[in-house]
Amino acid sequence: MKSQLLVLLSLLSFLRLTFATCHRDNCLRALAATPTKAASFCATYTKTPSTATAVPTYASFCSNSPSRASSACSCVVTPSPTSTSTAPPTCTPTPVIDGTNFGNGDFENYPPPGQGAVNIQPPWFFTDAQNAFGEYRTVAPGVGYGGTVAAFIMPPSPPNTFPGAVLRLRQPIAYCNGTTYAFSLYARQTPPDTLQCRLSFFSDYEGGIAAFEPLTAAFRKYGPQTRAPFRDNGIINAKGEWEDTLDVLVQCLGVQGVVGKKTVVEVDTVRVVPV
Repeated sequence: MKSQLLVLLSLLSFLRLTFATCHRDNCLRALAATPTKAASFCATYTKTPSTATAVPTYASFCSNSPSRASSACSCVVTPSPTSTSTAPPTCTPTPVIDGTNFGNGDFENYPPPGQGAVNIQPPWFFTDAQNAFGEYRTVAPGVGYGGTVAAFIMPPSPPNTFPGAVLRLRQPIAYCNGTTYAFSLYARQTPPDTLQCRLSFFSDYEGGIAAFEPLTAAFRKYGPQTRAPFRDNGIINAKGEWEDTLDVLVQCLGVQGVVGKKTVVEVDTVRVVPV
């Protein structure tokens, strides 16, 4: 019996609070009878500052009283939850590839060099080989290059065959959309005269970015050439960067009347940095 009395008292307390908040007078009944109109009216009338100037005629029982109309509106209209939106992360430009100080693009901090196009030293890998293969080899250090380098190797070919050769050294990258980046690398071609070779930066979304030719027999720096990638589709990572795949691409053609000797294009100190 005591427990039933407690339940009854709790119910009466709830009802008193409810009716204390919602005065079920003729004003409230008038709005409740026209829920669609009431929702439209209350949306502006209860806004701060209010954009409604008077109580409409169908709610005349509110006696044009702002307090009664506001009270009735709070009972018949359920406030819509406030929507929140998460702003996209701010992209902070950082070096995409920095082949200095044994960084990515210097080819030093990798497992021992292997042979062949299937030789993978993450994040770089050789791919799309046509009359060419790739390997990592060691060269004497010079200013800005040396140690382990990426080598693009084209086998010998008979004169006037113009076989052509293509090889890509690829890695996934991420960059800030619209930021200007400088592309550069060190390279040499030996011998330099039996095949006409060019080096270029190429990405899946941007296409050709920078091209360098002719190549010389001595290591030298090519670039920097600048480019501001701009994307309107693709994948954005948690840092607000756009994801892409970058190629260091070697393309070679034979020289008319010249025997195509085995040709090696070596690359080191690849850099893609914001400017």
